[in-house]
Amino acid sequence: MAPLRTLAALVLSAGVASGFAPATPFTTKNSVSSPSNLNLIKDSVFEDATVEWSEEYAPFAKFGWGPSVQAEKWNGRHAMFGWVMLCATAYAKGHGLIPDADVPLDFKEWGTLATISNKDTITHERAFILMANVHAFMVGLCATIAPLP
Repeated sequence: MAPLRTLAALVLSAGVASGFAPATPFTTKNSVSSPSNLNLIKDSVFEDATVEWSEEYAPFAKFGWGPSVQAEKWNGRHAMFGWVMLCATAYAKGHGLIPDADVPLDFKEWGTLATISNKDTITHERAFILMANVHAFMVGLCATIAPLP
């Protein structure tokens, strides 16, 4: 029964996802005269801010740090990773894949890494999420320090 439910869920989610796909209009009338009318902010705002930041923080800018198109790509990738981890954690918790998800970590075993504020410690579930985010952060940091060509 479970494979059938999984298959049904996949089929239904594909149908829902198709609602967001671009559709061909039935009429050929063009209601927008040009795409430039849709821009609410000038195209040069980001470029001006990047130049201003580069002048103000020259030591960092020479290494490629600061606002850039690449930085925005990494920001988006980390946001997507966060959503994937949120869904994966919910799936893992729902199917019992995280052992003792609601049990707090033992302070004697984990030390201050496990504390939230003074006395309370995080749960096993939060520890899994924390380690996944630390790994994602390290991948982003390595890509910043030594980007591939």
